[in-house]
Amino acid sequence: MSDTLDEAEVAAGELRVALVKELEHDGSLRTPHWRDAALAVPRHVFLPTFYSAVDGSDGITRYTAVNRDTDAQAWLRLAYRNTTWVTQLDHSLTQSNSEPRTGTPTSSSTLPGVVVRMLEDLDVQDGMNVLEVGTGTGYSTALLCARLGDRHVTSVEHDAALSAAARERLATLGHQPRLVVGDGAEGCPGSGPYDRIIATYSPGRVPSPWLAQALPGAVVLVSLVGSLDAYGYAKLHVDDGEAQGRFLDSDVSFMLSRETRRPAIGPLMRAAVQARDNATALDTAIHPDLLDDPAFLWSAQLAVPGTTRLRLTTDHVTGRWFLHPDDSWAVLESGNDGTTRAFQGGPRALWAELEATASTWLSHGRPGLERYGLTVSPRTNTVWLDDPGHPVGILGE
Repeated sequence: MSDTLDEAEVAAGELRVALVKELEHDGSLRTPHWRDAALAVPRHVFLPTFYSAVDGSDGITRYTAVNRDTDAQAWLRLAYRNTTWVTQLDHSLTQSNSEPRTGTPTSSSTLPGVVVRMLEDLDVQDGMNVLEVGTGTGYSTALLCARLGDRHVTSVEHDAALSAAARERLATLGHQPRLVVGDGAEGCPGSGPYDRIIATYSPGRVPSPWLAQALPGAVVLVSLVGSLDAYGYAKLHVDDGEAQGRFLDSDVSFMLSRETRRPAIGPLMRAAVQARDNATALDTAIHPDLLDDPAFLWSAQLAVPGTTRLRLTTDHVTGRWFLHPDDSWAVLESGNDGTTRAFQGGPRALWAELEATASTWLSHGRPGLERYGLTVSPRTNTVWLDDPGHPVGILGE
């Protein structure tokens, strides 16, 4: 048995070296300190069981558990793939049986490339205190401990079971950071103030308690998401009770905040589809591809907050639907023959609002996330374009 375990550890070490080389090559891993941490922390310890996902012909995703018992070699190899693995469905403990199941992912181990990129962007120095919001599996917590030392790391997790599992995994590696169960939006004032705050979940806005617990000059890294599921990864600098900085891109994304509440799509969709049959078609110059552009969707969710979207294809027609909880709706239908028609209904002219947003966005030169910035005060999260004197929206409204 010991020979088998030794062989597995050797294999894990080789896979870890290969992963580090891959992350160095793609630019995610850039400095010796984080390279050493990535080599020191075995990711497989934090992934005893995870789910592989397969989309069925019925459109439903099914998840199959992967662990040492199902296929030890495949489990170890996949654990070191630069991939995000779902680790929890429907807030329940990970099931170890191999039968495919359905559910909604509620926790995951983010691909290592994103994890180390954020840690590099954090610009930590020796002796700094870091607040991590969202412990998850504990892998990124372990990397922080390897870089800074346990006493400089505090990690908050909403899910008590996840926090307990992370504590056990970290302990097997000799790490004992401060782990707290609670609402990440409240931070952890008892261990502050902090030089750095990093969020490993995606809220809709930067919570004001983070500002109160940050030292002057602190850095806050967070991936923010709106109702249209467009993400913006921001690096903010704290000064005099406020934080300000730019969005870097939309490539960094995490699970939504546990406090995020989205409207039930079914009733809104059924009512909209029924109303569509009696609606008048509208001419529009908007190309369907625009409604799939993450940069446009970022701008649109600032203009029509609370609106959700989905795609529905029937009878050779693809509908890009936008639904609001006030029963307003809009859809752009595109046929296989290249024709497009727009429809809208409800108390608001939602399509007209989307068209106006598109017109403004195009007139600004189709700005990407790198042209947007964010100013956070204790009361508001104000998004601006190009400079703080050009506000374009408020997060969380």
